[in-house]
Amino acid sequence: METNQRKTVAAIAAECGVSAMTVSRALRNDAKVREETRRQIVAAAEKLGYIRAPRMGRPGHFEPGKGGKVELIAGTVGRSMAIFHSQLIVSIEQRLAKAGVECVIRTCSGNYEQFITLLENLRSSGAGTAMLVGSFIPEQLTALLDAVPDVVLLDNPGISPSRNSTFSFDNVEAARLAVGHLTGCGRKRILLLSGVSDHFFSRDIEQGYRNAVAVAGLPFDSELVLHADFTADSAHDVLGRAIDSGLNFDAVFTNDEMAAGVFRALLEREKKIPQDVAVCGCDGLPVGMQLFPRLTTVALDYEELGSMAVEYVLNPERDQRNPLRIQLLPHLEIRESSC
Repeated sequence: METNQRKTVAAIAAECGVSAMTVSRALRNDAKVREETRRQIVAAAEKLGYIRAPRMGRPGHFEPGKGGKVELIAGTVGRSMAIFHSQLIVSIEQRLAKAGVECVIRTCSGNYEQFITLLENLRSSGAGTAMLVGSFIPEQLTALLDAVPDVVLLDNPGISPSRNSTFSFDNVEAARLAVGHLTGCGRKRILLLSGVSDHFFSRDIEQGYRNAVAVAGLPFDSELVLHADFTADSAHDVLGRAIDSGLNFDAVFTNDEMAAGVFRALLEREKKIPQDVAVCGCDGLPVGMQLFPRLTTVALDYEELGSMAVEYVLNPERDQRNPLRIQLLPHLEIRESSC
């Protein structure tokens, strides 16, 4: 009986009027396939939702403590990996190198063509396990979790119910700390400027924001919850439109990268920080110290997260049947932007 994979390859071949062998070669970036044909095949594969079974030929397990290779795959969907995860990635690579383990760093932007190339590279890499950092399209995350045994997730809660160990931060607590600090400074109309609404970080932050507002005895106002795309430019545009529309607020809670756009939107409209509007960020990025006034932030310890994850991966006695769920607590760093 024909497998689902062959049926799907056959469907792509029929869609494009080529042979199944040509489809297979095109999806492996074989130079024998003309570029125009390859693009047509990739477009058809994406439309049909085809993802090749990625685990063919891969080792069945990773033996901690025996050298080898670990894939470190950074998901860049929805957040700026270069700013947000660079410290974590460097920390992990250095710790693995010290243990004699090769670390292959790859990225996953969500682009379909780049993703199928990534799966092909994973299939032939020889790495025994992988560490996934950051945000991924759900369908692609599922494929990656199937691609490598014993995948460990960092700063990503995974897919529920998850069979993988996860190391992340308590984002709900981060929002509670930030909003509690702002209400403690006497702020009554706190605007939450979060990322895209369906991102796990955005959901956690809004939950913590709602909890903290309720604890402070303030009414929840949905007009004070805004969404950008995690970038400074988007935050600048979203907040600028809110101010111009007459929205009343006396504080903003956002992440550190978007805080740069928040500062710009406020200062362009001659609003003083923190006298008119207090601002608190989240992440503890270096950019917060370069803003004026310096940004109050909820700091996340990426060095500790990386250390714990590597120690777990390299532990020869870890029980892979009982995955860990680790959430690190953040801490508040109060600076001049909020009081």
